[in-house]
Amino acid sequence: MCEILSAGASESKGNSSPRKCTNTDRISALPDHIRHSITSLLSIKDAIRTSTLSHKWRRTYAYKSSLEFNWHDLIPNPANEAPLGTVLRANVKQFQEKIDKFKSCYLGTKIESFKVHCQFGSRHALKINGWVDFAFSKDVEDLDLAFTCDEVLSKRTNDVWEAIDYYDFPTHMLLSGEEPKFIRHLSLRTCTLRSDIFTRRFNALTNLVLSDCKFIGGVEPLAFSSGPNLEFLKLDYCKGLGSLLRFDSLHRLKTLTVTMCDGLKRIEVTNAPSLTFFRCHGDGNIKLTLDVVPNLQEMYVVLDGIDVIESFLKLEREVPHVPFLGIGKPMHNYLRPV
Repeated sequence: MCEILSAGASESKGNSSPRKCTNTDRISALPDHIRHSITSLLSIKDAIRTSTLSHKWRRTYAYKSSLEFNWHDLIPNPANEAPLGTVLRANVKQFQEKIDKFKSCYLGTKIESFKVHCQFGSRHALKINGWVDFAFSKDVEDLDLAFTCDEVLSKRTNDVWEAIDYYDFPTHMLLSGEEPKFIRHLSLRTCTLRSDIFTRRFNALTNLVLSDCKFIGGVEPLAFSSGPNLEFLKLDYCKGLGSLLRFDSLHRLKTLTVTMCDGLKRIEVTNAPSLTFFRCHGDGNIKLTLDVVPNLQEMYVVLDGIDVIESFLKLEREVPHVPFLGIGKPMHNYLRPV
């Protein structure tokens, strides 16, 4: 790098400014917190590439606190090109080796976010358990695990359900003694879960998303009412929830979405003063009860096999204060005029 050193006297006499060439390594001179901030904005793949910049950058990526391992980003040949329910062994091995190698090099003391999206589950449970345990050992706050791609789940036929390799989520890792782990955001897709997973008070949990999950054993109606700080709750295409769900005294809950949960017949929402958005999609047999939801602003109900107009008028009588109210069945919706 060349730096221009100007001298006022020389310039006044018309002499050209002298130049001095230096080899200043400015990128290595960046403070540690700046280098860590830069890698925090990069994907895992790009963060690792910074190790070639200089000796000082060689292990900067190993302090990254947000870790996202996405199958489609790390594997050159996407598994969804293979037949339904199958993946190439070479791809699985390559993906696992990449995560294990990064885990062995990790130097950080705290993981804020840990996400794994891949195409395999229970057949490799021991390996996945090791990753989850690693995240918990670093006091992870945002845990996001998905074991099926969006392309497969968009179909959701019987063949798809049978082909899904559900991961048996290690509930015991989530609970440390008498107190749950310090999890703020938990998102699980295509996992099997013990029915008592949410019977403890998850005081730190603010966001919970369960998609295409199966519950083993009977689920208590109040199972999701044990999170006093829960703000966002989404249940999509879950099995084994039972016929009744009660959401009671969730004072901070703002968003509630329940979509096509098998066997669910009744939803009761009581004493949710912060709730502003509610959406329910299911069959026509689901009964809804909402009580003490004074700040509800948007409510959308899509139920199969119902009389749309009659159901809308009934719902409007029950929640007359909701400004945006919509009800319908697939391909036939009715919205309250604004």
